[in-house]
Amino acid sequence: MNNLIKYAPLLLITILAGESRGWTHPETGWQVASGSHMCIFTNYNMYIDNENAEIEQTDAIGIFYNTQCIGWAYAQSSITIIPAIGNDGDNPQYPLDGDELEFYIYDDSKNQILEIQSLDVFPAWQLNTMPNMSELFACSYNLPIDESGNCIESCNYDLNQNNNVDILDIIILIDDYLLCNDCNDMDCGDINSDGETNIQDITLFLYIILNY
Repeated sequence: MNNLIKYAPLLLITILAGESRGWTHPETGWQVASGSHMCIFTNYNMYIDNENAEIEQTDAIGIFYNTQCIGWAYAQSSITIIPAIGNDGDNPQYPLDGDELEFYIYDDSKNQILEIQSLDVFPAWQLNTMPNMSELFACSYNLPIDESGNCIESCNYDLNQNNNVDILDIIILIDDYLLCNDCNDMDCGDINSDGETNIQDITLFLYIILNY
């Protein structure tokens, strides 16, 4: 409750801005309906490909329950406040207490939507609370972060360095893995950042390409 009082002025501005823009994100079409039940999510640091997210009407964080967007806000320099609507009895497509959520970011520079990752467990929706997500991360092609929150180096997924991730990179990885004498000495292709290049990286690479 103290946090709600502390950030009340900024929260009011955020909500009023949402009302004026119709709660629709212009680039993605993320749309949120108004409601009386709300959970306020906060974030201090958002990174895309190991760089700070762009602020002030550029990169935007979206919160989803199943396929329904329940809140979004542009990334801010200090604290990003994201009001997230819940089910007040009239909108069953919105969450109830304890429901798990999904988090995405719109990367304005590349016009793409990426899954947000965290080193901590994402908080569930809870009425009249203000959960904080201190550090959030997103990587191109939805590649996984390592134990420090860093996206893997480009040579580990774009093996032919053509600025694209596709089946050609998998072919290179498979050829190198099958033909190498000591796969632990391979310079690139360590998708899961465990210090080795092996069949687990090939499997993860296939999953990433099929699901991106």
